[in-house]
Amino acid sequence: MTQNTLKSAAGGLLLVVVIFLISMNLRPAITAVGPVLEFVRHDMGLSALMAGLLTSIPLAVFAVISPWAAAVGARLGMERAIFLSLLVLSAGILLRSAPSLFLLYAGSILLAAAIAVCNVLVPGLIKRDFPHKIGLMTSVYATTLGMFASISSGIAVPLAQTLPGGWRGSLAVWFVPAILTALILLPLLKSATRPLADPSGTAVRSVWRSKLGWNVTLFMGLQSMSFYTVLSWLSSILQDQGYSPVSAGWLVALFPALGIPVGFVFPLMVARFKDQRAMSAFFSLAMLAGYIGLIFLPQFTVFWVVFSGIALGFCFPLALAFFVMRASNAQQAAALSGMAQSVGYGIAAAGPVLFGALHDWSHGWVVPLWMLAVCAIGQALVGWHAGRDAHVGDSSDRRS
Repeated sequence: MTQNTLKSAAGGLLLVVVIFLISMNLRPAITAVGPVLEFVRHDMGLSALMAGLLTSIPLAVFAVISPWAAAVGARLGMERAIFLSLLVLSAGILLRSAPSLFLLYAGSILLAAAIAVCNVLVPGLIKRDFPHKIGLMTSVYATTLGMFASISSGIAVPLAQTLPGGWRGSLAVWFVPAILTALILLPLLKSATRPLADPSGTAVRSVWRSKLGWNVTLFMGLQSMSFYTVLSWLSSILQDQGYSPVSAGWLVALFPALGIPVGFVFPLMVARFKDQRAMSAFFSLAMLAGYIGLIFLPQFTVFWVVFSGIALGFCFPLALAFFVMRASNAQQAAALSGMAQSVGYGIAAAGPVLFGALHDWSHGWVVPLWMLAVCAIGQALVGWHAGRDAHVGDSSDRRS
C-alpha cells in the first residue's frame, strides 16, 4: 500500500468522509431553484419556457463538460480536479445571485461545469479505492445527493422569505458549504494520487463503442430527465392545485428525500444480485405507474409523488452503480461515467424545457405528464439491457 493515495495516507474512513463532503455540494445549487422558480419568474419577468431553460442549463452544461472531466482528472489527479471544481462552484453560486439577468444564467453555467467534473470523477474514486464495496459506497454517494437535494428544496422558500435578497439570498447560501469543503480538502492534496494512466485512450474509446455502455447511458439520461423535470415543475403543478408556495416547496423536498431510506436497502440488493435487469425494469415501470396516477387520479397527487419518488430513489443509485459495475477498472469507470453523464444529461436537459413548452401549448399538465410516462417506458427497455452482468468491452459487447 503506497503513500500517494488518499486512502493509504488518511485511511478508508477519511475517504468516506471526503466523498460525503463532496456529494453534499453536488445538488443544492441546482435543486434549490425549483421551489423558488415562481419567485424568479415574477421578479425577472420570465416566461415558462425561459424559466424551464434556467433549470435546464445545468443539465446542458453537464452534457458538454462531462466527456472532458475524465481527462481533467487524469491530467491534474482526481482529488486536485475536484478541489478546483469546488472553488469554481463557489464562484458560480455567488455570480448567479447577483442582480443581473446575464449573471443569473452565466453563474448557472459556471456552477454546473464544476458539478459536472465532480459527478464524473466520484465514481472513479469509488472504483479505485473501494472495488469490493461498490454497492455501499455508491449508496453513501447517492444518499448524500438525495439528502441535500431534499434539504435544499425544503428550505428554499423559507430562506427566500427570511434572508436579505429574497430568492437571491436563498440560492447564495450554498456558497458556504462549497467553500468550506474546498478548504477541508486543501491539506489532503499533498497525498493525492498521481494522474490516471490512460485518460482519453483505450478506456474512452471502449465505452463509446459499447452497446452496454449506450444502454447504461440511456438509462442514466431517461431517469435524470424524469427527476429534473419533476423537481423543476412539481411546485408549479401543486400551486395550480391550490397549495401554498411553502407547502409546495416541502412536497418538492419530499420527492428527492424518498431516496434517503432507499440508500439503506440498495447496497443489500446490489450485493445479492450480479444481474440487475429485473430491478431496472421493475422500478422504471413503477415510475410509469406514478405518472399515470398523476394523470388520471390527480386528487391523490401526494401519494403518486411518494410512489414515483421511491421508484426514482432506486433508479438513480442504480444508474450510478452501473458506471462502476459495468467497468473493468477506475479509468474505464471514469470514462463510462463521463459518457453516460454527457449524453444522459443532454437528454435530461430537454425535459424541463419540453415539459414547460407542452404546458404552455396545452394550457394544462396532462400532456406534459404523458411525456414522462413515455420516457418511463423507454427507461424500462434500456434498463433491462443495462442490467446484465457484463463489462464494457467484452467480446459480446461490440457495436456493429
